[in-house]
Amino acid sequence: MKQPGDEFTIDFFNKPGRGRPRKATAKNAAQRAKEYRDRQRARKFNFLRGDRNEAA
Repeated sequence: MKQPGDEFTIDFFNKPGRGRPRKATAKNAAQRAKEYRDRQRARKFNFLRGDRNEAA
């Protein structure tokens, strides 16, 4: 434990975390994969609905 008046000792408990900070709305791999499959499925069947400009 560090004394309140100590200015020279390194504080090991309050150092910043390494790497990129986590997002509050992060998705797991399964959620990202499902959204990717849904986008691919929608893109595959766009020609049936006549949405040709959206598929490009």
